[in-house]
Amino acid sequence: MPIFHSASLNRLFSIKNAWCGINTSIKKINYFNLGRDAKNVDKQSIIGIVKKILTFYEYDIKSSEISDMLAEKDSDHLFIRLETTTNLHSIRHFSNSVQIYGGKGIIILDSVDKKTRSIAEGEGLSIWDRNELESWVGRAVLSGALEETTKVQAAKEAPILPEIHKPAPSQLKSVQVQKEDVKKVFERTIRILLRSAPVSIGKEDAISIAEAKVGKSKSHKLNFIPVWHYIYSFNTQKKFKSRFIDLAANGEGHINALTGLNFFGKYENIQENTFVPTQNYEIKHQIISKSDALNKAMDAIIREHTKEIRLNEMIGDTIVFEHKVFAPVPEDIDMKMELLHIPIWEIRGSGETIEINAYDGHIVGIKAYSDAVFV
Repeated sequence: MPIFHSASLNRLFSIKNAWCGINTSIKKINYFNLGRDAKNVDKQSIIGIVKKILTFYEYDIKSSEISDMLAEKDSDHLFIRLETTTNLHSIRHFSNSVQIYGGKGIIILDSVDKKTRSIAEGEGLSIWDRNELESWVGRAVLSGALEETTKVQAAKEAPILPEIHKPAPSQLKSVQVQKEDVKKVFERTIRILLRSAPVSIGKEDAISIAEAKVGKSKSHKLNFIPVWHYIYSFNTQKKFKSRFIDLAANGEGHINALTGLNFFGKYENIQENTFVPTQNYEIKHQIISKSDALNKAMDAIIREHTKEIRLNEMIGDTIVFEHKVFAPVPEDIDMKMELLHIPIWEIRGSGETIEINAYDGHIVGIKAYSDAVFV
């Protein structure tokens, strides 16, 4: 049988009491059935609890025009809305707004049926009902987000969620240190209208990758590199004597609009706008024109899908083998092209600069301050 020290028991009871208080408060709360004035009070109480938990998990909380709050952490942008009820029109309107700003949407409801949840998920939104919210708050209490800081207060008109106590004098120093650490992590961001691949690798992760290659980071910058992204397909036949050779393929790629180099690959979840830090970012301007990019892409596709086939033919009593090269021609290839921007972290170390693709995290190149060495 496990032995618990008195301190451990006190901690367990403290966590249990804190959770019971929040759980009871949530279950008693009548936000979804109250009048307008009482709803405003209870709505702010729920939002307050959610804000405190997200702050504990190092999210930066901001106001938002399209939701009750905006929670940001690295490349995550969560738009959270608390509603009494919802419908198809409301879900689609919120989803469209979230997509315009670039982020993820969360709707908190008292309860939700399978159809509504399916519609919301189809629109790219997440739904939290009462049970999920209670479970989430409970996990946060066990993690320490609200440990020994919650108190249920009785209200005359209607019960509300617990408030947070002010820290004891002995705790002030640690709280101040924690706030200072959070300020170091977060940077202010702005939204820019730029069709680009999403920034999936945040600054801290990029610096961590870079330090293993070029040492401690001295400076960093987020560059948006222009590329001519293309999608192509073809399905054709080539005739050789009495035989027909099938050639068919489809794919994606892009031409770097600065260097003219071709790369085959796919970018998903392209955004019409994106969040960037207010400092240390740069949007590079294209050098390669679209017509030049089309020619380069066409040449690359033809090279990629050129086939050398060994054919045999019976001439008299002799089998003659012959190697023949088959390739699509530009007229066979259907291609669409558009200008996109790819986010690239540029991080300067002790003697070298590393470039890291902020979409998928791969290392684009490492260069000395005067000489480039690509990996």
